[in-house]
Amino acid sequence: MTRRRTLPEAQCPIRPGDACSLCQPGATGPQDCGLVYLVMSDPDLREELTRVRRYQREEEEQAAREPACC
Repeated sequence: MTRRRTLPEAQCPIRPGDACSLCQPGATGPQDCGLVYLVMSDPDLREELTRVRRYQREEEEQAAREPACC
């Protein structure tokens, strides 16, 4: 019997936690997405993305530390 292998789902580096939705025409994933290229090649946009990711991570960590209510 042969097992089917599933391919990993590509994650969007611009929208953390979301799968790549191929929102840019002609893109086959994050590796050739024009939006990802623009954000990652612009120092200001890349810095803002880093800030947003850090904030989201801190929020998730804080929520994990808080006890469940009731």
